[in-house]
Amino acid sequence: MSSLYKLTFVGLVMTGLCMHPAFGDDFSACDEVNWKETILLQFDGIEEACQDVVIRDGDRYARFEIEFHHATADGDMHVRMKLQDGTRVERVFPAPPGFHILSNSGKSDFAIYELEQGDVLDVYIPLSRAVAAAPTR
Repeated sequence: MSSLYKLTFVGLVMTGLCMHPAFGDDFSACDEVNWKETILLQFDGIEEACQDVVIRDGDRYARFEIEFHHATADGDMHVRMKLQDGTRVERVFPAPPGFHILSNSGKSDFAIYELEQGDVLDVYIPLSRAVAAAPTR
């Protein structure tokens, strides 16, 4: 991949998260998302890094923009995550099992080792897996 901006769809398989739709899954903006506590702990700054909420194939996703730096042999991804104010923060995230990148560039699937330093990716996380359920009344 070149370091030119690529519009990508990244499928993240997030283990340990519920697979059923969350209450109020009709979010239209990042500031409306009620993130699960486990997500907030695992992905520091996720609420400030959410760029927008998009619908794809009828499901809602939180979109993030990251600049890839490198990956380690144990699967950690070193990235610079764009915050809503335009600044970038360095973060290290474990790439979940099944991590893959679908690209509009003609090649349908990339592995992490094919990414180059400076590649900018749009990352999409399904809200049904990341949103806390509303308290019962």
